Amino acid sequence: MKKPIGILMAFFVVATFLHPVGAIGSLGGSSYYHPYPYGLKPGDIVIGHNPLSSIIIPGYWTHTGMIAYYDYNAGDWVVVEAWDDPSEVRLVYLSDFLKRYDTVAVLRVRTTDSIRQAAVNFALQQLGKPYDWHWYTKHVYGNSYYCSELVWAAYMAASGGTVDIDANPGWTLKYLDGVAPQEIYDDSDTYVIYYDSA
Repeated sequence: MKKPIGILMAFFVVATFLHPVGAIGSLGGSSYYHPYPYGLKPGDIVIGHNPLSSIIIPGYWTHTGMIAYYDYNAGDWVVVEAWDDPSEVRLVYLSDFLKRYDTVAVLRVRTTDSIRQAAVNFALQQLGKPYDWHWYTKHVYGNSYYCSELVWAAYMAASGGTVDIDANPGWTLKYLDGVAPQEIYDDSDTYVIYYDSA
């Protein structure tokens, strides 16, 4: 099926101009309260909903990151995420991640602990890479990543392509060739271990 390039470019232009810098994962400095999740493992996926970002990001969920490790000094889990302002793959504390969203969930991927850890290792190797504004496409190995692309790519790389957490891996009218947070939530290889709405 030939892809309508005009629609793809229009989507990118609209998304770029309507998406205020820093809007993914933030809502004007809002601070929501959610009970702290327990029973987490490295490689678990944290996902959030931001009412502002949901205007342009398809699906309910608007941002995602990955549990990387536990910081015993801080008493908090550390999340690796691709963030748009500053434009980079970075580390944040889970407690800060949770405050940004009115609804949050934690997903576990149906795979082994060794693949989960390999996915974390891949994501950590991308630290400092810039944010990828090309939401309509995805790649495993690249010079930039958007949030759900990073999480998806980490599991693809860690599993040799056998763990594909994109519920719609081909081209679709709604998600184009990209991978949205909603698709990770909907994929049969992930399941919810924590959910809370403020």
